[in-house]
Amino acid sequence: MKKIVTYSIGIASLAAVGFAVVPSLASAQSAAGNMNGSGNGSGYQQMIQTKAKLLGISETELKTQLQTKTMLQLAEEKGISADQIHKSMETAARQRWADMGLSQSEIDARLKNMAERQAGDHTANSANRGGGMGHNRFNQ
Repeated sequence: MKKIVTYSIGIASLAAVGFAVVPSLASAQSAAGNMNGSGNGSGYQQMIQTKAKLLGISETELKTQLQTKTMLQLAEEKGISADQIHKSMETAARQRWADMGLSQSEIDARLKNMAERQAGDHTANSANRGGGMGHNRFNQ
């Protein structure tokens, strides 16, 4: 009888820990998805807002069109160059990071990283649609 009580307490304890840990793990996984660009976090939403405004269309329309076209194709249809897209995104990023309280040196480092990423997107990733100007996902 003591064994049954001991096992029952052990099982109940493990179940309680499991119920406490699983939601935390799910939350952490979701946050990681947003941080690496695979989710729809606030950076993604701000990027969509900036690009929709640049194109003169709604965010919903942009998301719909990005299902079948790249951002660069949409921009070219509107007479907007890749350089104009980059400048628009840089301006929005500068403002967002300044609003977050980042120092100028932190902003400069992020802008350098962004420029390197964009330069790489036109080479290796454009062939396999891995991201950047030739694809519908931008990581900001």
